[in-house]
Amino acid sequence: MKNRDKLRTMSFNEETYLWAYNYDDMDFSHYPYSYYLFVPKDNNKLKVRVYFKRYAPNMKLDIYSEEGTVCMCNGEKIILNLCRPFFARQVLEYVFEFCCNKSDVGEINIKDGDMILEKLGYKKFD
Repeated sequence: MKNRDKLRTMSFNEETYLWAYNYDDMDFSHYPYSYYLFVPKDNNKLKVRVYFKRYAPNMKLDIYSEEGTVCMCNGEKIILNLCRPFFARQVLEYVFEFCCNKSDVGEINIKDGDMILEKLGYKKFD
């Protein structure tokens, strides 16, 4: 897998996944356009990409700060930062519960990651 060294590891429910959050800050024709890449560690024949359009990325992978996109979640204003493992895990769990199975093969592209964020309770992006 290309750039496998850049993928991070996340484990839960006795399963391990590789993940990365990516965007091209020089691709002005698609900005804000970003995606998660998820790969079950024991099945590198499956690659799942979840694309976002309304979430405005404002940092590069592995840079952690308080910056992010302001939105509402459960009636409170929060800072959503898709680079953080907390948010990646929420999307990852949703994807493998409702969109695909970790034993699938091929490339799955989920074009409406914004809908997933809404299902998770994130709304009213600034």
